Amino acid sequence: MSSDGVTVTLDRIYEKLVELEIRLGDHPKQLDDHEQRLRNLEMKVWGFAGLSGVASVLVSLIITKIG
Repeated sequence: MSSDGVTVTLDRIYEKLVELEIRLGDHPKQLDDHEQRLRNLEMKVWGFAGLSGVASVLVSLIITKIG
């Protein structure tokens, strides 16, 4: 019975890393862009929520003064 094991060399690891880098391409840049867009959207949503809260307080004050 022969025990032919797997031989892993640094050259083979390097080749696989280069292949992976080529396949990934610009994915890190795309992820950074996606993250920035999500942050911008989140800032707009929280800003709108804050303005809605202020508007509701003002409307309730106006209603109490009129009524």
